[in-house]
Amino acid sequence: MPITDSLAPSCTPAERAVVKSYGSWTNFMLSFGLKPWNDEDLVEAKRILAALASDGN
Repeated sequence: MPITDSLAPSCTPAERAVVKSYGSWTNFMLSFGLKPWNDEDLVEAKRILAALASDGN
């Protein structure tokens, strides 16, 4: 597990399923061009994740 995966926020079950489909939190962020070590990018990733998870409902 990359060290940045430990920076992953707490997630709902739907959000965890989305992240799992990317393989890891780090892979999820990198796939959107976000840097896992950047605090602003972490906030943006959480927004993207919430939107993707809510699309399934």
